[in-house]
Amino acid sequence: MEFNNPILWIGGSPDSGKSTIARYIVQKYNLSYYDYDGNEDRHHEEISAHSVGVEEILSSTMEDNWVYITPDELLHRANASFRGRFPMVVRDLSAMNADNPILAEGFGLTPQLVAPFLGNSNQAIWLVSDGHFKMTSAKKRRKLSGEFKTSDMENAALENLHKRDMLIDAQIREEANQLGLEVIEVKSSVPFEVAVKLVEKHFDEYLTCWRRHS
Repeated sequence: MEFNNPILWIGGSPDSGKSTIARYIVQKYNLSYYDYDGNEDRHHEEISAHSVGVEEILSSTMEDNWVYITPDELLHRANASFRGRFPMVVRDLSAMNADNPILAEGFGLTPQLVAPFLGNSNQAIWLVSDGHFKMTSAKKRRKLSGEFKTSDMENAALENLHKRDMLIDAQIREEANQLGLEVIEVKSSVPFEVAVKLVEKHFDEYLTCWRRHS
């Protein structure tokens, strides 16, 4: 499928700084922005209309979905969601009537799913982070805070989420390596400005061209 506009892709694991970097680049270069997370509820509602499994997950308790489950099962659910939603992402992007390039960002934009839609490898990059950076970011964003009856439940859910996200990291690295696609490792010791420059450098061919014609 061909898109109406050039698409740049930023994928990566949760709590790797990808949304912050994506929004910075969108504003700096006056790009259109496709927010994968922002379309999650709409996509899942559409999927649940014809998928009993998704409907069951959406109607389950937070404890069932995040505490009484293993990180491997959470990874399996995440991948099922990524695969189920990606055709909707492609549909959404193909329907965008922007006058400028589009930057699509989200953790479900995995290398394996995105690769067939790349003209070249410089259109996409993935961010992954170490455990310390990821946990610090999750706590700062108060992930799952207030969703459970006890602090023990909340801590167990957060630990499961953290372990799932580390598995997503490993999966992204493996897929990107097999496909020859770029991954940036984000750590607490890496300043935001450095990470941004690495992403800008990767997209330079497209960002420079857009600046020249805008």
